[in-house]
Amino acid sequence: MPRRNSEEASESDHDMDVSSDDNYQSGSEFEGGVISEDEEEIDPSLQSGRPRSKKTAGQNEKISELTRTIINDFEADDDEAPASIDFSDDDDDYVPLPENMDIDVDDDDDLLNNLRNAAHMKRKRPKSASNFKRQVVNNKDLDPEKRTYMSRGNEAFARGDLETAWKNYAEVIKIDNKSYNAYKTLAEICQMQKKYNKCCNYMLMGALSNPSDTALWGQAAELSAELGHVDQAIYCYTRAIATKNTEHDYEFIIKRSILYKQKGQYGRALEGLQRLNLQYPEDSAITKFLADVYVHQKRLNDAIALYNRILEKNMNPTETKVPRFSWSELNILTELYISKRSWVAAINTIKLVARWIQKRSDETWWDEQQDCDAEFDDRRGEIIMKKRPKYYNECAHRPHNIPIDIRFKLGYLRLELDQKDEALRHYDFLQLEEDKSEVSDLFLDAGKHLESKGYFEDAITYLREVTDEDHENEVEYLLGKCYAEIKEYSIAKIHLLEAMKHDRDNNYLKAILTEVLYYTLDPEDTHLAAQLMEEIDQQRTKGDEEEVGNEFIPQEDDDNIALIKNAREYKATKKETMTEEEREEIEQRATRMVLDKFNRMKRLQEAIDQGHKAAATAWMNIASQLIDMFTSTKAFFPKNRKSTFRGIVMYLRRKQDMDINNRLARINNLYGGITDTSNSRVTLTAQTEFRGLTYDQWLYIFIQNALLVRQFDGKLDEAISILEVAFDVNVFIQDKARVMILRLVRLSLAINQQDFLPTVCNNIRYVLSLTQFSPTIYGIFMCCFGSGIAAWAAFSNYNHQKYFLRQLKAYDSLLTSSSVSGAAHVTVDVKGLTFNKELPSLLYIYACLLGSNRAYSSPIVYLTRAYKKCYNDPTICLMLGLAHVHRSMQRNSSNRHMQLLQGISFLLEYRENRNKNSTVYEKQEIEYNFGRLFHMLGLPALAIDHYNKVLDFHETLQDDPDYDLSVDAAYNLTLIYNINGNSKMTRELTDKYLTI
Repeated sequence: MPRRNSEEASESDHDMDVSSDDNYQSGSEFEGGVISEDEEEIDPSLQSGRPRSKKTAGQNEKISELTRTIINDFEADDDEAPASIDFSDDDDDYVPLPENMDIDVDDDDDLLNNLRNAAHMKRKRPKSASNFKRQVVNNKDLDPEKRTYMSRGNEAFARGDLETAWKNYAEVIKIDNKSYNAYKTLAEICQMQKKYNKCCNYMLMGALSNPSDTALWGQAAELSAELGHVDQAIYCYTRAIATKNTEHDYEFIIKRSILYKQKGQYGRALEGLQRLNLQYPEDSAITKFLADVYVHQKRLNDAIALYNRILEKNMNPTETKVPRFSWSELNILTELYISKRSWVAAINTIKLVARWIQKRSDETWWDEQQDCDAEFDDRRGEIIMKKRPKYYNECAHRPHNIPIDIRFKLGYLRLELDQKDEALRHYDFLQLEEDKSEVSDLFLDAGKHLESKGYFEDAITYLREVTDEDHENEVEYLLGKCYAEIKEYSIAKIHLLEAMKHDRDNNYLKAILTEVLYYTLDPEDTHLAAQLMEEIDQQRTKGDEEEVGNEFIPQEDDDNIALIKNAREYKATKKETMTEEEREEIEQRATRMVLDKFNRMKRLQEAIDQGHKAAATAWMNIASQLIDMFTSTKAFFPKNRKSTFRGIVMYLRRKQDMDINNRLARINNLYGGITDTSNSRVTLTAQTEFRGLTYDQWLYIFIQNALLVRQFDGKLDEAISILEVAFDVNVFIQDKARVMILRLVRLSLAINQQDFLPTVCNNIRYVLSLTQFSPTIYGIFMCCFGSGIAAWAAFSNYNHQKYFLRQLKAYDSLLTSSSVSGAAHVTVDVKGLTFNKELPSLLYIYACLLGSNRAYSSPIVYLTRAYKKCYNDPTICLMLGLAHVHRSMQRNSSNRHMQLLQGISFLLEYRENRNKNSTVYEKQEIEYNFGRLFHMLGLPALAIDHYNKVLDFHETLQDDPDYDLSVDAAYNLTLIYNINGNSKMTRELTDKYLTI
């Protein structure tokens, strides 16, 4: 972002009328007292603000508190009294009060009233004449005792004995609490001792004792502002202005307006500035202050209009007095347009004003080419000769150079319009400056702007020219980031390590450095990368454990208490509304950040695929930041999950209010069913993407983050919680393809968690419902219940039997083109399809479900149907053979031996088909299954032979124990040998295969 003048101002939406008052003196309607924080802000468009709100009676305690603050100083111990110092004998500061000034017995009450007024409290009403007889006494200045103490104090002060002077002045104040000279001298003593807060308090007391001393009010106000006592400073400036000493009004009103702006009371700040503007219409400083307040009020349009009016009056002079419009004012106006994101308007304004200042307003032909600024560089003569040859001699040598700040802004604006070449032409003028240190901040801004737009090599050129030590750390970070983007990892490492020396707690910096260290391929860098990722995890964990409510709030130092304390900050009942330009700027900045992080994640993917934990940790750290950003958007988590996602609702300010006729026409259209959104406050954004990433890419971030957390961190519960959040995002769950992906990933984690009931069953059922009659999904269903008692119990659930029976009937209805009772609804599109073959996978699953209940007659029926279609499938042959064998063993068959023989024949077919193109895994499987068959039939001799063949494969498969059946075969052999009393073989098998 281009640099801003310290006095530049900003934006607004509605102009504010300047109220006029010929009797205006102080710039405030509260000249007799400070303006309370409890009051409403003044609307400058009105003649007066709302009346003050009444104070509670309990606030009278403030009076005694203020009094004690002063008395405690007087009654301090001797060891706390200020030390003596030597200085010249000078008593010129002694200012006696008028001798004819009589003070009645209510003098103390007058001072308390002043204190009440200063402390934002209601003034005490004067005593009624009917209740009290006012007793007039002689002027206390004539009191001999007071004059004695005053004389002693002055003598001690003159000779540098501050301790004695302090005591005597304290006695004077005890006698006369409105002694102006005593307070003023005590303030000087405190200032000498660098006790500035007490000095400020005594200045205020002295000013209250002599309200006509404008200079003392100003000194008290200035010191109060330096000490942070804003309310007290405002009060003092108000009293100084109320003295009607016009010599200092300008300065005091300006400073008071700055304090009002600091407090957020922009209406009051504008009140004084606008009146000064009427009084000094040619003062450009007041205009800058006005624009600055407009900016803080978010009234950009008003700030722009203010300078445009000045420009218009300068270009077309009238009797109206306005400030002179020069390059400085153009710089401010351009900044305002940039803040409003009005790139084209800013460029046009620069061209218009530059021609006017350089007295070449007739050169309007330059506007014909909107994407070129050749009129300000060495291309000027060539283009004039080409387009306006007859004007060459007249125009070619006219002044055309512009200040470097204005030229820089032209480059900034061109880059915002994606006109990189034209922008670099302007930025290159920075290299021509004689003293580059004077434009170091412009080099930095140029580099940052180019980096944000993705022009990393060009950004490096300008960042290397920055010489400002205050921005050294930022420059090192940006250089490291740019070099990393262009894959110069060794150089990037140097700059990032330098940046981290001054910003050790920056996790984002550590993540970038970790990525760079991975690509340097240095073993030491790999160790450092792992250390950095560990620090990131520790800081993240520490941040989660910290409690917000346990923050330590230090007590206010007693020596820094003001007589007029700052009022509580006003808490607005409504959130401060952002302008459309601010929303757009925030959104674009967030989009740039998201795209930058996502690109880094893509570069880390290669390392993750190779199993590098440091890269995975860096990826997860970035993903967690993006997920936090995504989940903070309420539009993705509606109260009604059934409401269709149509985009993110953005509420915009209407361009103009409709008149009554337009409103009536709009109402008429609404009742007629016609909706006109041209003047609507609502618009929809992010319908297909969010901050530069499509919703499929956001889903990818959620899913991969969950899988990496499970794989590299081993945190299964955390991975599941990430997916659960994704299931709540409406833009995910309202798309079938995204839901399918989420369900499959959740299914895999549930299997890993052994959560078969209900998670595995629910998710696989959802997948089955969306992909009816899919052999692939049926295969996934069987894989979900691989092994274990819990998996078997979930697989054999009666609900599965009912579901697949209905699916089987539905397929049979399609196969026979007839209605089948109890069939499921066909959800797939079957138009144009012919069904003339059985679906073996569906028959196989249903047969297995029936067989899980140890009833084998029905499974044989469905397996036989599948066998007719797939008689060469080894799995179907195996299951059909086992069904016959188990059926024969139940003694329910009329010819058990023939059924057993039939079962064995199917098993032999299984062996034949399984041996085709078999590997060692299939061969071991065949031997184990036959060994288990004969073991079950009570033929141990045959079983032992097959089990031993299984053991022969042990040496080959010892590197793959998950698929080695040697342990199972050895265990079964020990059972056979134990039954037959062969303990020796049992011991040998146990020692060799069953002992860890």
